[in-house]
Amino acid sequence: MKQEFEYFPLSCSKSITKLVLKLALVLSILVASSVDHSTSAFSPNVILFGSIRRETAHGFPTNIRKAKLPLSDLLRNSASSVNDINGANGINGGQISSGVNGESLPSLPPTARVSMVGAGPGDPDLLTLMAARIIGDPEALIISDRLVSKEILNLVKGELRIARKLPGCADKAQEEIYDWVLEGLQEGRHVVRLKIGDPFVFGRGAEEVLKFREFGVEPVVIPGVSAAFSAPLLASIPVTHRGVSNQVVMCTGYGRNGTSPELIQYHEEQTVVFLMAVGRLRELCIKLHEMAGYPLNTPVGIIEKAGCPDQRTLVGDMATIPDLAEKYSIKAPSTIVVGKVVNVLLEDATKAEKEAIHLLNSRG
Repeated sequence: MKQEFEYFPLSCSKSITKLVLKLALVLSILVASSVDHSTSAFSPNVILFGSIRRETAHGFPTNIRKAKLPLSDLLRNSASSVNDINGANGINGGQISSGVNGESLPSLPPTARVSMVGAGPGDPDLLTLMAARIIGDPEALIISDRLVSKEILNLVKGELRIARKLPGCADKAQEEIYDWVLEGLQEGRHVVRLKIGDPFVFGRGAEEVLKFREFGVEPVVIPGVSAAFSAPLLASIPVTHRGVSNQVVMCTGYGRNGTSPELIQYHEEQTVVFLMAVGRLRELCIKLHEMAGYPLNTPVGIIEKAGCPDQRTLVGDMATIPDLAEKYSIKAPSTIVVGKVVNVLLEDATKAEKEAIHLLNSRG
């Protein structure tokens, strides 16, 4: 039996398509306004109502999601900018949140919000424009790591609290940070979590985002310049160089619960950058040589306080660098670079000059 199909005229098909799109738009607005009255436009990845929720977070400004305007006005304004960082920033939406110790918390004030800001390696001139603007907010509560440079902290206009994350008490200090953040949110404040470098490169950035979500907020993230690439550059050490290094590996000196991460095996044309590892330098060099096959004459550079007026750079090799670091009292924050690139721009210097060329002279 022959099947017959009825075709709509093209103009009719277009009209139906437009109608469906309009209905979808209205439905998206209603879903967004009923679920979340305070989600920032900078928070597109909150998983609420699947893809519809994500699309509305990308596509509609804060005033639409708050649903304070008549529907006709909302539709007219749907093309306005979503980049309003001054709006409330949360996923609380009148729900109950869980606190630091798992206790139930009441809804946060609509003005409560969190910004996670990367401070870069230490030079205020390397802050992003948005980072500089946010930490200069006189009404903000700035919660900073202790390794953020004093030059950057001098830009803070509001209340400043510094977490003392010293060796052996990092977990306790982290809980203190969460207490401070929650306190600020419950007071309806703009809480700025200021972290050295890029918060998401061995900086617990994602862990803190997950905790802030438990509090009922989705933080605005302001990326920072990572010391993994900027610190070597500030010390005239390129992390790649044609014919010398064609790959870069980033590692941390400390894993979860103080463990030592597994080391990558030696490759001649490879650069390895270690963050937060200067406290384990001697142990690290021994393991790199004995377990990962690094020759003892592999060049090693250490950049301390990169970008700051008192930046120091120490250059040696796998055999000599632990003693040199002790001799010159190298401390955190420091970035360690391992590989032949260390000597690319210092190849004309003598061994003694390589040890002292940057160490005895401040940057600039």
